[in-house]
Amino acid sequence: MRKAFGITIFAVLVMASIAGSISGTMTGLAAYREQRVLATTVQMERLATKLKRVERIAPETKLELTRLALEPWSDCAQTGCRKTLEVRNRAARENLQMVISRSYSHDQR
Repeated sequence: MRKAFGITIFAVLVMASIAGSISGTMTGLAAYREQRVLATTVQMERLATKLKRVERIAPETKLELTRLALEPWSDCAQTGCRKTLEVRNRAARENLQMVISRSYSHDQR
């Protein structure tokens, strides 16, 4: 009886340890994912600010900017973020797309 009780306690402790490890790993992954989105958001904000002063953007650059804005790992709508980051991310994406679109309209003149 004591042996069975000891094995049961051991099994519960092992399961609690595994559950804690998994929970910690998931929390760490979520924090990493949000940090990556934040870094990309800052990058998009800076690029849009710099490119507002430029009249023409090279086609290759437009392609890369569009690709950056469409990456799923850089989009809060696809990765899930805190509300403040989600709002900032959406604004950065829209601003960058506006700059790219403005450049397309300059190309057609």
